[in-house]
Amino acid sequence: MNLAQTAPSLLEQIAFFILAAGMLGGALVTITRKSAVGALMALIATFCASAGLYATLSAHFLAVLQVLVYAGAIMVVFIFAVMIVSHEEEHPIALRGLFLRGTGVLAIGYMFYRVAWLVARERTSEVLAATAPPPIPGFGNVASIGRLLFSDFIFPFEAVSLLLLAAVVGGVVLARPPESRQDGGTV
Repeated sequence: MNLAQTAPSLLEQIAFFILAAGMLGGALVTITRKSAVGALMALIATFCASAGLYATLSAHFLAVLQVLVYAGAIMVVFIFAVMIVSHEEEHPIALRGLFLRGTGVLAIGYMFYRVAWLVARERTSEVLAATAPPPIPGFGNVASIGRLLFSDFIFPFEAVSLLLLAAVVGGVVLARPPESRQDGGTV
């Protein structure tokens, strides 16, 4: 059965709208929080909703990677970095810059209006009205991705692993408190 040419069921549409609303809500909470930890928690929720959207598109490998890599590993590093440089805010809500924020909200609203208008206009175009070709058998599954990753892309894979190792070592060095010697010098 070709999944690209079948119409989504009512349950799939409901799941899509719930996950999309959760993703947009999490993104809005992320950019409106003054507390960095609260913003990071909302960003984790946004990543999880994004993983759910990948799962509704039958991209289960991408959904698992989204949860493991972004919502798991990278967000732990972000939280670690925030905890290192964290300082307490005196006023969680600031009224300064209210006009600028209102202007930004209006600009974003206008942008969403224009994008919705463009999508509604282009919905009947020949590109969007055409049916998608069936996917290539084996495309995007774990075996084909692993085969490509460990054959054609082994150098970039190892380069990224070394870069991540350097980032972890740098984070540990930065987080370590300065040591003082007995003779009064610094290390």
